[in-house]
Amino acid sequence: MSLQISVFSGKGGTGKTSITAALIPLISRDFPVVIVDADVDASNLHLSIPYVQKEIHPFTGGEKGVINDASCQRCGLCVNACRFDAIRENISTTSPKMQRYMIDPFLCEGCAVCESVCPHQAIQMQAVQDGFWYESKSENKPFFHAHLFPGHENSGKLVSTIIAAAHQSIENDPNTIILVDGPPGIGCPVISTCNQTDIAILVAEPTLSGIHDVLRMLATTSHFHIPSFLILNKADLNQENAVALRNLSQAKDIIFLGEIAFDTLFTQAQLAAQPLTSYAPHSKSSQAIRKIWHNLKQYVSL
Repeated sequence: MSLQISVFSGKGGTGKTSITAALIPLISRDFPVVIVDADVDASNLHLSIPYVQKEIHPFTGGEKGVINDASCQRCGLCVNACRFDAIRENISTTSPKMQRYMIDPFLCEGCAVCESVCPHQAIQMQAVQDGFWYESKSENKPFFHAHLFPGHENSGKLVSTIIAAAHQSIENDPNTIILVDGPPGIGCPVISTCNQTDIAILVAEPTLSGIHDVLRMLATTSHFHIPSFLILNKADLNQENAVALRNLSQAKDIIFLGEIAFDTLFTQAQLAAQPLTSYAPHSKSSQAIRKIWHNLKQYVSL
């Protein structure tokens, strides 16, 4: 059977994506790997690994209301019913007899109340495209990622779409690890990622907000009964908070996988579009990540 390992962080900038990228060459030496970038609101794993895009798919996540002018009797019921003030007069017409209503797609939330209250069936809900999702290859490893259009919603549904595609891609080779670069925070995309996660890796930095974020993430993964592991990144930036996070992992029974010091090599590797463990395999950070994978591998069974 396959195993989904998802890497989470409480906020952006903790090094979650760089660590995920660095784990890919190490895991692939021991297991077949499928890669997923589930941070669809700000996808950037493709900047840290070599890849070639193979297929592109449109993503339709929701619907918006559209008024049929020929059927509209201009009664105004929809205007009064819309709590989002998305329906307004078309300012391009000045004659009362030619008064028309229009639905602003940027304000419409797709609730369909306007469609239900219209006595003339002049409003229909129509599917709208919210982004794209991609099937790519990263050095012969399947790579699924996506792009959500700015201002569009249903990111949780888009996450579910690409993770489902990743699982479907290994139906004939089930002994595979699906490595997911998860979204930051604890919102809807994280919930969607947790849905099929078997192991959660929490990446934290030694700050007061980092400590708080670990507690929030742990509450989320615990709700889904997902075993959680902790990686301390930029561990040398604040010794006091680093000690607090190590103690927290013991108190909360989180398995501590290891720590990585602050290292500008991560930035250089990203500029070269390479995982750190490939770009600088003998660096101290690469050695630390190899130790992290060695510690994690003891809990991986396929």
